[in-house]
Amino acid sequence: MLYLFHGTDTKIALSKARATVNSLRAKRVDAAFVEVDADHWSVSIIPEHAGGQGLFSNKYIILLNKVTENPEAKDKISKFTEMMKESENIFIMLEGKLNADLKKALEKHAEKTVVCDLKDVAAKKSEFNIFALGDALGSRESFKAWSIYRQAIDAGQEIQVIIGTLFWQMKSIIVASEAQSAAASGLSPFVYSKSKKYAANFSKNESTALLNDLITIYHDGHRGVVDMEKGIEKLLLNLR
Repeated sequence: MLYLFHGTDTKIALSKARATVNSLRAKRVDAAFVEVDADHWSVSIIPEHAGGQGLFSNKYIILLNKVTENPEAKDKISKFTEMMKESENIFIMLEGKLNADLKKALEKHAEKTVVCDLKDVAAKKSEFNIFALGDALGSRESFKAWSIYRQAIDAGQEIQVIIGTLFWQMKSIIVASEAQSAAASGLSPFVYSKSKKYAANFSKNESTALLNDLITIYHDGHRGVVDMEKGIEKLLLNLR
């Protein structure tokens, strides 16, 4: 089986490919994982793993990480596309921009193809309504918030923007909960009304704790102590 991830936005393609690898490894805990890059390519890699088995496993998950940066791989890889397709093992190819012939050959045999181009990501970012995430947080709908969050990440939204949106929502909830009117809160009537409603979903201690957690994730992320993306995901999944 062959999964193909390619396009001009290599950062997004890498993120999606890694997520697929992690998901497959979680489902196939007995499968052996192999990652091959351009420097470690050889023409025997695919034949060896297409029908082979791991020492302690019946299956392989093979990530081919930009192997076509190797001139030999670029020239030979199309000869192995049908072999990867027919294999019971799973090949995941991550590439940048592909030439037309190689793109056609790979996509023809891929079970799944994900194209990540910069122009497409930019369009998704402009179309995505980031404030829907703040509303889901305010409504205290954990799964909905997490789902919208993953959509935001997939659309290419920057994690700092996402944290800023969540921070603004929790800050507005706290301010609205302590004010008797929109004028007293300093918020617009619309924001005050929504935030006042959302405030009923949190105790004062809970809303303050969430705000502090967002601040901690932001600062620890910039210091390299935590992965901001994973930190926010965990926060939303634990929202009860």
